[in-house]
Amino acid sequence: MKYGIIIHGGAWDIPDNFVDNHLDGINNALKLGYSLLEDNNNAIDIAEKVVVLLENDPTFDAGKGSFLNALGKVEMDAIIATDDYKIGSVAALNNYSNPIKIARAIYDFDGAVMLVGEGAKIFAEQLGFQQCKVEDLLVGRELERYLKIKKDATFVPKDAFRRKTRGTVGAVVLDKKGRMAVAVSTGGTPKKPPGRVGDTPLFGAGAYIEKDKLGVAATGYGEDLIKALISKRVLDFFDRGLSPLESTEQAISFLSKNVQGLGGVIALGKKGVGLAFNTPRMAFGVQTDEIDSFIGINQKDKEELSKQL
Repeated sequence: MKYGIIIHGGAWDIPDNFVDNHLDGINNALKLGYSLLEDNNNAIDIAEKVVVLLENDPTFDAGKGSFLNALGKVEMDAIIATDDYKIGSVAALNNYSNPIKIARAIYDFDGAVMLVGEGAKIFAEQLGFQQCKVEDLLVGRELERYLKIKKDATFVPKDAFRRKTRGTVGAVVLDKKGRMAVAVSTGGTPKKPPGRVGDTPLFGAGAYIEKDKLGVAATGYGEDLIKALISKRVLDFFDRGLSPLESTEQAISFLSKNVQGLGGVIALGKKGVGLAFNTPRMAFGVQTDEIDSFIGINQKDKEELSKQL
């Protein structure tokens, strides 16, 4: 494979009435990413722009569409990295519509690899990023819940939250010059404790990448993905001689058997693409110079794609 892109929109039990929205969002992002690839753009720029598009789509738990934490606030995590071990990561960031842009700014900054909370906010402000109102990031029931919190002085956050079905977003890109990049963004989990950091911004957990090997992006229940060091584990299997597809499948098998975790991974490199998930659904899309545009969301779709790998 000379160049390509693979995208995910989160591994969850996505309900039937949200399937079309997920597929449409992935399709739009894939079209953008592949057109940028064809125009000879740099892998990192493509990965960032694709994730920005997904952050702006309220279907997904990233940017607009993020969950509220236990205090009724939005805290987001993001990471972007390239195959030369250069990383930009942000965690527990409040009220920015595109955290991946701030992660990219950290990537371009020599003074840190990762910034969190107030420090990330100060850094973003110094670069001219504008905070938005929490209402601007919320959609549907999350917005209704936020308005209730504001009006009801007796409101107890933990009594009103329940699990929802939007997911982290991620992209892995190999450009025409052989450069690779990975980008991941998330609004975290519903009713998470303030300051909770999941797998997304952690290199080796939410994302991992090595030159001439693979780039990997993960999604799922962050605590378990951290325990499994899931993205790095995909590379470990790849280093044993497994294909990208086999490597992702073995990593998810490890997650299931050893951590009893739920999630999914996507991977891409010169030797091909791979993806695996142990949830009922994970929205995904892939297109390369060898594989025509393919969009899927369930295990049947994954098996159909596997026939081409």
